[in-house]
Amino acid sequence: MGLDRKKLQKKKAKQAAKSKARKAQEKKRRAIMGVGGRMAVNQALQSPIYECWEPEQLFKGDQGIGTIVVSRKTPRNDILMSAFLLDIFCLGVKNAYIKLMSEEEYLLRLEHIRKHESLKSTHPSCARKLVEGAEEYAKNLGFSPHKDYQSARKIFGDIEGEVCPRSFEFGKDGKPFYIAGPNDSEAFTRKVVNQLIKKCGPDGSHYLVNLKEI
Repeated sequence: MGLDRKKLQKKKAKQAAKSKARKAQEKKRRAIMGVGGRMAVNQALQSPIYECWEPEQLFKGDQGIGTIVVSRKTPRNDILMSAFLLDIFCLGVKNAYIKLMSEEEYLLRLEHIRKHESLKSTHPSCARKLVEGAEEYAKNLGFSPHKDYQSARKIFGDIEGEVCPRSFEFGKDGKPFYIAGPNDSEAFTRKVVNQLIKKCGPDGSHYLVNLKEI
């Protein structure tokens, strides 16, 4: 029995060592891929602008929500895409990401966005001015952009938002208007409402929420 126990312990130790080695190798592989991925993105940021899209109804509807897409195309025909989900009535940049992908994946992502909103082509300078304007409006209310915003906004590069001739009005009817989204928790919703009251006073903003008490 003692010999069997020693063999079993030795076998377990050997398996543990193999598992540890596999995990270390996988960690190293991911680190290399991460560095390579960042390098590829940085190189793609030097590529020319490919397309810019904005929602047709962003300033016409009652929701104030829409996705801005800015892309660059590399010499290898890959697409670097940044997408910004804007809440122009209140929260600014609710979501954002930047990703290097194949043209096929890029088209699929655009198709997915178009299932929920109609897009129209826009000038790169206006895309930047719109995104940064929404972010600044929300910032003045005390709201921070999505955690990936700083990475996603690198897509703008040397695009000059100041040359865009359009002007954008944020908020609704002169006041911030928060509409609780389907994925906004009650705690988050309450936090937003309290911040609006603190910043704008009890009558300085509008909100459409489902809370028992404010």
